Amino acid sequence: MACVGAGQQRFKFKEEHGTRNSIAIPHRNKGFMSFNIMDVLKTVPHTPSSALTLATSEFVGTMTTSTAVRFNLVYWYGEFLQDIPARLGRNEALDSAVKALTAAHSSYCLYKRATPEALVKYSAALRTLRFYLDDPVKACSSETLCAVMLLLICQGFHGLNDMGWTGHCEGAAQILKARRYYDPNDEFESKLHLSLRAPVIFEGLFNPKIKFTPLEWKTLVDNHIDEGTFPGKMMRYVSQVTAMIRHGNFFEGEISDMKAVDELRTNYQTLKAGITSYEQYMHSMIPTGEDIKRIASDAQTYYLVQRFYNFALTVGIILGCVLSALDTEDMELISDLNSFSSGIMALAEDGKRFRPLGASYMMLCFQAAWIGTNDPSVKAEAEKEMIEYVEEFGGGYTKERLMSELERMSRHVRLIDPYAR
Repeated sequence: MACVGAGQQRFKFKEEHGTRNSIAIPHRNKGFMSFNIMDVLKTVPHTPSSALTLATSEFVGTMTTSTAVRFNLVYWYGEFLQDIPARLGRNEALDSAVKALTAAHSSYCLYKRATPEALVKYSAALRTLRFYLDDPVKACSSETLCAVMLLLICQGFHGLNDMGWTGHCEGAAQILKARRYYDPNDEFESKLHLSLRAPVIFEGLFNPKIKFTPLEWKTLVDNHIDEGTFPGKMMRYVSQVTAMIRHGNFFEGEISDMKAVDELRTNYQTLKAGITSYEQYMHSMIPTGEDIKRIASDAQTYYLVQRFYNFALTVGIILGCVLSALDTEDMELISDLNSFSSGIMALAEDGKRFRPLGASYMMLCFQAAWIGTNDPSVKAEAEKEMIEYVEEFGGGYTKERLMSELERMSRHVRLIDPYAR
């Protein structure tokens, strides 16, 4: 019998190559921010061949250049996210957290609510994380800490049934306390610490379950990546005032640490000068007719600067409220607080351009604006924006609960009554 096709090539095997995925993310300099294109992953398989590669592919899809800025996780939540895909497969807590975050991101962007699938994956991630937290070695790993950060983002997407705390910041604080320091030679750990410290610090201002010594509060915010920058200084100011409130006797009408108060006054004046400079820089980026082409490429930088400017106004309100309780005769502080609150509300419409993800940070700013102002019209505008946001994205929030919490927060930063759970 004759052999048909002998020596002929019947199949061609192709080596599967990866594709590069990149995303515009902020490049941090010792000053203002600019943008460079940085790789999210060096290689991602064209066709996922396992549950892990499928999960990786879906996660990378939240950060690619084809993902609009208003849906892009890296742009709004930190550069550490781009390093996660390379670390998948070595820590089940991180793997499950990535799956939970991807599902939460999808449901939040599409439906503005948590889908059953997203909640199932979130519950599974919580169970896995609890198992890892029971192991002292695994609990302190960078990957486990990262899983906590991802679930913190998830909780923000799913919304709370109350105006209470998520619990993830408390867990992150405990891990950070146990670890004591981050490794500045580990780029992933450094960027993770940079992103995680902000929610821990801001929640720690009010949440009594987040406990650090004054030295630990200082250590928490130290990060070489933004050392000396205006955003980095803002974090240090909030940390300092939190430590001062926690470890002083201010609610008893005493000033037990004048050195801390003097430091607060100095920080406040430095912050005010920084706010003025940032405002001038931001306004210089607003396009004129002949600059319209330039601004098209600089738009992301402009809105990033605007975001930090809003945060600066928020920090200014926090520091100013505390100072106004100590320096009761200083009328300039009252004027500053009203100006900061009006500044936040003036940018409310711009913040809406990047809904849903890009507007999430504005809730904190609106809360600060409401607390800081004594102008009824500005207070009413801030209340309107908050109610609109929680009705659209806030899950089980109610107006009554929201206003009750704002009153408690206001009394806390004005040193009238300590915030208690």
